[in-house]
Amino acid sequence: MTRSFLGALLVSILGLVTPAHGEMRALLVGVSDYDKGTGIADLRGPKNDVLLMQDVLKQRGATDVVIVADGVEGAGQPTLAGIEAGFAQITAQAETGDLIYIHLSGHGTRQHDLEGDETDGLDEVFLPSNVTGVKNGGRTIPNALTDDRIGALVAGIRAKGADVWLVMDSCHSGSGMRNISDTIAERQVNPETLGVDISAVEPAAVQQRTPQVAEDTWGGYLAFYATRSNDVAREGNLTKGEGDAQWYGIFTSTLAARLEAGQALSYRQLFQAVLSDMNRGGQFGSSGVQTPLWEGDFIDAPVFGGSETSGVTRFLLDGDLLKAGLVHGLQEGTLLALVNDVSDSPQDVVGFAQVEEAQARSAYVRPVAADCHPDSRDLCPYAGSLPEGAGFAQIELHPVDQVIRFSPVIDFATGLPLAEGNDLEIVFREALSKVSELSGISAEISANAYDVQVVNRGDAVWFGAATQIGQEPVGLKVSIDRTGNVNFEEPLLRILRAEQFAQTLDSLDGSAAFANPSPIEVGAEIVASDLAQLTKPGGRINPRRECRPNYEASQKGGFVSMEGQSDLKQCDILQFSAKGTRDGQRDVNRVHIDAQYCVNVEYELVDGAEVTRNLGDKVVICSDCPGDVPYSAGHERLYLLVSELEENAEALNLKGLVENCSGAQGTRSVRGEVVRSMLSQVGQVGNTRGNMGMGMSAAQSDVWVHSYRWRVVPRTEVFKAAGQ
Repeated sequence: MTRSFLGALLVSILGLVTPAHGEMRALLVGVSDYDKGTGIADLRGPKNDVLLMQDVLKQRGATDVVIVADGVEGAGQPTLAGIEAGFAQITAQAETGDLIYIHLSGHGTRQHDLEGDETDGLDEVFLPSNVTGVKNGGRTIPNALTDDRIGALVAGIRAKGADVWLVMDSCHSGSGMRNISDTIAERQVNPETLGVDISAVEPAAVQQRTPQVAEDTWGGYLAFYATRSNDVAREGNLTKGEGDAQWYGIFTSTLAARLEAGQALSYRQLFQAVLSDMNRGGQFGSSGVQTPLWEGDFIDAPVFGGSETSGVTRFLLDGDLLKAGLVHGLQEGTLLALVNDVSDSPQDVVGFAQVEEAQARSAYVRPVAADCHPDSRDLCPYAGSLPEGAGFAQIELHPVDQVIRFSPVIDFATGLPLAEGNDLEIVFREALSKVSELSGISAEISANAYDVQVVNRGDAVWFGAATQIGQEPVGLKVSIDRTGNVNFEEPLLRILRAEQFAQTLDSLDGSAAFANPSPIEVGAEIVASDLAQLTKPGGRINPRRECRPNYEASQKGGFVSMEGQSDLKQCDILQFSAKGTRDGQRDVNRVHIDAQYCVNVEYELVDGAEVTRNLGDKVVICSDCPGDVPYSAGHERLYLLVSELEENAEALNLKGLVENCSGAQGTRSVRGEVVRSMLSQVGQVGNTRGNMGMGMSAAQSDVWVHSYRWRVVPRTEVFKAAGQ
C-alpha cells in the first residue's frame, strides 16, 4: 500500500476531514477604488459584495465578521497592510473547530512568478487599493497580494485548528479583454497596465517548492474561485438602473442567493447549483460568462456544518447533454431520474431519461418512461420530451453488462479450491451474491478466468490480483474470528467498486493516443530506500523512523525514472508529474488503487505548456504500516486521468466521488459512518442501485489515461532476495 506524504511521514488511509464547526467567523475584503494614476479602472461591486455577504453570514449564524473594504462605513481600508491586518485579526479570533469564511472581491491580475512554483511562470495576484505601477523593468507589482501569500495567511488560520472556506471573486488573468455589455464589467487588470510584461515569460526553471506541512491538528480548507487562472471574473448591474448600488460580482451574488435560501446542501452541491445558475443566466441575463473552480478537502461536508444533506450525487443537465460520463459511473442504457434543482429531494423527480451515448466525461440522453428497464443493448423507446425545467440528473438504475469475476476460495497450502460444501466457501458465495445484488455490480465465481483471486490461509482470507509473493500471502486480508465468523460484505463492496472503476479506466487507456495524442507528458520517478536502513524481519518495526532517511533524501532530489520498475519495497518513494505539450488547462486526477482495494484520488489543474508540475504529494511505499492495516503488500495500480478543462462546466475532479474507503460516497455527508454505512447506502432506492459502469461505444477524444502497475513486496521476501 502507498500513502501520501502530507508532512507527517505516514497517515491513515481511513483519515477523513469531518468538520465539526464551533463558531463561524468571517473576513470580508472588498476593493473598489484604485489610484487613478495606476490606470486601473474602479469597480462598483466589491463594497456591495461585502455588505451582501455580511447579511448572509449573520443570517447563517456568524458571530464575528471583520470587514476590510472601501466605501463601507467603519471598515478597515483595503490596502495591503489593511488586508493583512484583517487576516491577523481573524486569525487571533479563530479557535479549534471554528469555520472561518474569507471573501475577497476586487481586481486580479498576474505577474512573474519568482518562487518557481507556477507551471505557466506566473503568479495570480489580488490587487489591494494601494498597488502601484512597476518601475525600471521590475517583474512584480508593488503591494500586490500574491496567491502564495494568501496561501500562507490561510495556513496560519488552519494551524489554529479552524477550517477555512475561501471565496475569491476576482480575475486571475491578463487576457479576455472584451466587455459583454454596458451592464457587465470585468474584474481584471491587464498586467501591462501596471508595467508588467508577461509576453516573454520563460518558466523553464520552475522548481516545486515543499508545501506547507499540514499537521493532524490543523483545520481543513475549501476554496471557491470565481473563475479559472487564465480567465476573467465579472460584475454586473442587477437592476440595470443608474448608480452603483445594484452592482455585484456575478459569482458572489449567485452564491449569496443560494446561501440565503438556507437549503440543506453539501459544498459540492452548492458549487453545482451556483454553476448551474450562472450557466442559465441568473440575474444578469447572460449565460456562460465564466467558469468557476473549487479545491479543498471538505467538499462533501454540509454547508456551514448544517444538517445532513440528501446524499444524492447529481450531474448538470444542459438540454439533452449530461455533464458526466463513463468516469462518473454512467454507461449506455443507464436510467436517470431528473430533478429541477440540485437542492430538490430525491423524491422530487420530474421525469426520466436514458443514456443513449456515453463518452468519458459527458453523455447524451433521451426521454423515457418511468418503467424503462435499462439495457445497453436495447434502449427504451422515446417517451415525449425532456422536462423543460430539468437541470440535474441522478442515477436511478444501471444495466448490468460487465461482470467482476472471483476465483473460488483456494487453499493457500495446496493451491486447490476448498471442497464443495465447505462452510467458508458457502459464506463467501452468499456474501458475494448479496453484495452484488445490493450494489448493482454484477459478480460471479469462476474457476478458470478471474479478476480477483481468493485464498484462505489459517484464520484469514486474502483477496488480490494474485495473492502470493514468494511464500507470503498478499493483498486485502479479511480475518476469521475465533468462532469461525467472517464479515465478507464490506470488503467485497470495496473490491467491486474498485474493480469496476479500474475496468473503466483500463478501457480508456490509450484510446485517444493515435488520433489525438495526450496534451500532457507524464512522468513517474522513484527514490529507492536503502535496505540497510530497514528493520530486518522479526524486529520491531517503526515505519516513521525507518522511512525518514529516504524521505529526507528525496527532498534533495535523486529521483530516477520508474520505467521497468515492477517491484517496490518498504520506504521507496514515488513522484508523479505532468508537463503540458501545448497551451491550455487540463484536469488531472491521480487515481491510486492500492493493495487493499482502496481508491485514493489526488487532483491537479495543470496550466500551460512545457513546464513540469508534480501531481499530488510524494507517495511512500509501505509494506508494513501502522494503524488498522499493518500489513499491506500486494499488487497496486495507479492511473493519471487527463482531460481538457471545459468552458462553463464543473472541473473533472473525482475527489469525493470515487473513493471507497473513506465513507464519503458521492455527495453524502462526511458525518456518516466510515465503512459500515456503505452497505446500507447501496441498498437505498434510486441513485445507489448501480455504480461504475462501462459501455464503450463512443470515441474518447477529450480524455487520456496513463496507467502504472507494481507489486509491493513483503519485507521477508525483500530480505530473502538480498540473501539476508
